Amino acid sequence: MRLLPIDRTLPTRSFTARIGRRLAPWLLSVTVSAFSAPASAQQFNETELKAAYLYNFAYFITWPEPASRDFLFCSYANSPVTGVLARLIDGEKVHDRPIRLLVDPVPEQLHECHIVFVPGQQERVLTTILEYIRAFPILTVSDIPDFEQRGGMVRLTTEDRRIQPVIHLQNVTRAKLAVSSKLLRSSRIAE
Repeated sequence: MRLLPIDRTLPTRSFTARIGRRLAPWLLSVTVSAFSAPASAQQFNETELKAAYLYNFAYFITWPEPASRDFLFCSYANSPVTGVLARLIDGEKVHDRPIRLLVDPVPEQLHECHIVFVPGQQERVLTTILEYIRAFPILTVSDIPDFEQRGGMVRLTTEDRRIQPVIHLQNVTRAKLAVSSKLLRSSRIAE
């Protein structure tokens, strides 16, 4: 477990300016509309788009808790999405709450997270992760095939060079989370 230190040798602000400031509003508008973003749109790669989706899920999901603490993303260092997400959220806030990123959380820390991204590289521990957070209002997101059928909530799938969220509403509502209608319209619903 560690909070991801932002590597100041990287062009963090210029990255945020290039990716975060352009991509986040663009993805927000894409999510609001009824179509998915092409993975190659505006020269953003799949990893950058997945990170932007994760960031924007924070605006389209409602948690049943008071908004008094930091908003915590949890992810794993062996995923390239984690590094992009770290740079994207650096210095940002969600609903006036500072955003933090917990990298490589141990199972006992997962209950602190608002959004947990489980990359394909962590598939071997997927069942353990989902078991630890079953009783908590935590949005689980992954790019693992059939993630939503295995107890996850949102799978980021790439089809025809487009990233589309696949949402398992029953799993989401079981965790006492609410998904905005705007996100639902731009997603595929799994049963």
